[in-house]
Amino acid sequence: MEAGQTQEKPYLYVCHGDEGGPSVHPCRRVQEALKAKGIAYDKEVAAHGSPIPFLRKGSRDELEAKTGSRKLPVMRLPDGTMLTHSREILAWIKQRP
Repeated sequence: MEAGQTQEKPYLYVCHGDEGGPSVHPCRRVQEALKAKGIAYDKEVAAHGSPIPFLRKGSRDELEAKTGSRKLPVMRLPDGTMLTHSREILAWIKQRP
């Protein structure tokens, strides 16, 4: 996001499994919950490859620099708050009207 811009929608960082992963996968569950509540959001597939760290392509250094976390999913709220665990994101979604 460029200086001076305001973010109006939550921004979600997900793994390569995105919406097509297993139904129990945190990245998919968070997206399904956002859609069920009708919450618009932007997203970025922020990591590719294996869930096993030494088999991943590249590192998660860039993700950590952006979000403060090396794990996904992560959601940045419009006020800049980072929700860094699927349980935390799902709790936030549940509180929305």
